[in-house]
Amino acid sequence: MPPAELDRVERLLLIHLLEHHGQQVRFEASQWVTEFGIVRRFSAEPPETLRRALRALEMSRMVYRRTQYVVGYSEPKHVYSLTPTGHRKAVEVREVDPDPGPTPHNGPRAGLPMDDADTPGPDPSTEPTT
Repeated sequence: MPPAELDRVERLLLIHLLEHHGQQVRFEASQWVTEFGIVRRFSAEPPETLRRALRALEMSRMVYRRTQYVVGYSEPKHVYSLTPTGHRKAVEVREVDPDPGPTPHNGPRAGLPMDDADTPGPDPSTEPTT
């Protein structure tokens, strides 16, 4: 499937997961690969659009979801990872369009790395880890 056949949001998600691919370790994953972290990162996009795109990528076997412990949470969360096919597609998308541009209404910080103030906090229904 050429990158042009992917939806804009699907391309953004593939690149996002590619950028955070190395941050997953065996027992704990980054907060940015959880659904909450993804929704937070792309706050200008409607959450349902992001969830639909994640499901489409999952159905096309470019992304898989698993339950794993996440840094900053005491309970395991669903995290998203690229499959080998998804990884190849993300690299291809990045080569074709290295800067997909900020999503509408993302503000001046669009595309910039997030600092601690932007880091998604722990789920209020769980206790923080110490």
